[in-house]
Amino acid sequence: MGEAPDDPDGAVRIGFGGAPVVPLDGLASGGSGAACFLGVDPDLSRRFGGKSDGAAAFVRHSSARMRPWTRRYRPSAVDVGVLTGDAGDAGDVVRGISEVCSAAFAAGYVPVVVGGDHTVSYPVAVTAAARHSDLTYVYLDAHLDLGFHLDASGDVHNGNFVAALAAGGAFREVVNIGARAWTTYDEAYDPGGPVTIVRDVDPGGLSFLSGRKVHVSLDVDVLDPVYVPNTGSREPFGATPEQVGRVMAWIADHCTVVSADVSEIVPDPAHKATAEIAMRCIHELVKERKTR
Repeated sequence: MGEAPDDPDGAVRIGFGGAPVVPLDGLASGGSGAACFLGVDPDLSRRFGGKSDGAAAFVRHSSARMRPWTRRYRPSAVDVGVLTGDAGDAGDVVRGISEVCSAAFAAGYVPVVVGGDHTVSYPVAVTAAARHSDLTYVYLDAHLDLGFHLDASGDVHNGNFVAALAAGGAFREVVNIGARAWTTYDEAYDPGGPVTIVRDVDPGGLSFLSGRKVHVSLDVDVLDPVYVPNTGSREPFGATPEQVGRVMAWIADHCTVVSADVSEIVPDPAHKATAEIAMRCIHELVKERKTR
């Protein structure tokens, strides 16, 4: 696992969103729903968009300056490192994701995986569903990732993995928030499909989720590219950070968040703010002060 920058006060190593870095085997039990961040640096199975290898390290370094805020408002959040590897090691990385998430669950934390391509959500959600019955998969994404317009390759990738999740039968419901790409308006995606689509990024349309256990996945391209220009598949007319933050806060207040992930950030030193936007949105989702 990778290292992280020093805390400005020199006390700890700091990681995602300013969370302190701790060894996985050093997780204290009783996390009270606090976030346990894990980075995944390699793209796992990218079919669409610009490559984002190294995204986890980029987000980790670029959001480290949030430490003063995190220390005050999310004091129990932790970072257990970054999984590295290359395309040939994808299977090992997937197994590593599942093992770390299981350890975080056992210690009472909410595992939050920060990765490259959106396929990273698949092993996190499957691991969560194996532990939590009646789980709803909620993903904020400009695309539906159902692969209806692709050939039948049989491979799971960032353009079709949601179809695999829906077909697996492990989730009560699969819900998209914010789909707006042209393909999502094709008649193949009409009501009756495998995904419930809430096109407005607004808590007003989410009352049906109240009281549910959820896994929440944030593909940053749900945001307008004016805010996140360094994402792999940009779509115009997207959400603002405030809209996404309000949705995340509503989910935190009305649902039980068991796990989460964030993806599709392309490393770019010129646009470090993307990392902070993503991490602030995730921190709105994982509010340790509210336990269930």
